Amino acid sequence: MKPARQLVSKGGMYFIVTGIGIVISGIILASFIFGFTFGTVGMITIGLILYIYGITFIQTRNKKLNLIFLLIRRLISISILLGLFSFVWIELLIFQAIKSNDNINVKYAVVLGAGIDGEQPSLSLRRRLDSSIKFLNENPEVKLIVSGGFGEGLRISEAEVMKRYLIERGINEGRILKEERSKTSNENLKYTRELLNEIHGEQRQDIVVITSDYHMFRAKLIASRYFPRVYGIASTTPTTIMINYSVREYLAVLKLLGLAIVQS
Repeated sequence: MKPARQLVSKGGMYFIVTGIGIVISGIILASFIFGFTFGTVGMITIGLILYIYGITFIQTRNKKLNLIFLLIRRLISISILLGLFSFVWIELLIFQAIKSNDNINVKYAVVLGAGIDGEQPSLSLRRRLDSSIKFLNENPEVKLIVSGGFGEGLRISEAEVMKRYLIERGINEGRILKEERSKTSNENLKYTRELLNEIHGEQRQDIVVITSDYHMFRAKLIASRYFPRVYGIASTTPTTIMINYSVREYLAVLKLLGLAIVQS
């Protein structure tokens, strides 16, 4: 009796090997560099999908099993094409938004929180704050809103940490306003508008958003809900970690756009 024939095409083997490679790379990055973040988990998930996709190229003597493989392969093929299209489209939007605006005429800027380590700003937050200092020094009439609330178990708000960092580096305390309720990017901008409404009533203000380069597109997209005109000052993220943040930001933008469609 001849054994059941199980063959994988060269294309199938390519997807299997590539999928395994991506999964291993994602696990290594998660274990030793970034931790299990949106980016690394997304990378591992993509690897698993490619691995499963490669398996569907197996041909056996069981016609029903071959049909199931074919249906799964076509479903994954459509999903991969849609995923690639959306990924390229969103990444183009993200990188187009990185360029900082010049010749800005506003009264207020807001720097968005990016986490703190105890009572010190995280590395990403320091980059944003350093960009804020440069902008404030170049625009002495502008006031800055530091936006970030209390993390779990913390007795000091992210906004207070940001304020201290700025004052230590020569920014006048009178130019700094604190927003201490927010925990998300949407809340950063929503509560910033409420803070400005307390000062100016219903007179809506144009604003400069200061955040990381990879985050600028989503930040502007959210800010456009609350402010008539939104400008951006982007802090630079090292190339070595941009891949992780780019994948994470793709998923975050996809979620934001999906919620906007559902709510419309």
